[in-house]
Amino acid sequence: MSPAVSQCLGACPEELYLYPATIHCLRPQLKIMAIYRDTPYGNAQFLVEIDNINKPGFLVAQLPDLILDQTEYREGGDALLQSTPVAKRPHFGTLVLKRGFHGGLDLYNWWKDAATGQPNAKRNGTITLQTEDRTANVAAWHITGALPVRYGFSPLDGQDGGTLIEMIEIACQNVAME
Repeated sequence: MSPAVSQCLGACPEELYLYPATIHCLRPQLKIMAIYRDTPYGNAQFLVEIDNINKPGFLVAQLPDLILDQTEYREGGDALLQSTPVAKRPHFGTLVLKRGFHGGLDLYNWWKDAATGQPNAKRNGTITLQTEDRTANVAAWHITGALPVRYGFSPLDGQDGGTLIEMIEIACQNVAME
């Protein structure tokens, strides 16, 4: 068992979820910092934690883009009439999460709270990338002021017989990495 899991077991045993033979704690006790290595990390081992969303098992987490608006600036005495790009306000793309539908309404209720203007609709969350063997957290994206802007499902198909996928798209007020 990893040190992070051992520490978590002692700190918050009531908030552990067993999912495909792994332990997920809703309140990680160790600080996560990006860990550099020579080979790229895989994209399949990650955890999604959002306030009041308690079911693990997201299949896809499409991270938001971090975008800087820019403007052109030119000094009046510039004989070559060259302009220089200048960064303006940062803004962030949307986070898209997908998971198999378990029958729970937590994502729908969150979307409904946002659609009806409830003050508790904005939430915070973290997406944590883990090593391939899930023994260490290697990077984290902290999302603040998250608000659902789209909620939907994969098609119902009587001929396919596949898993029904639940999807939520989330606007982000701020995204920070560590």
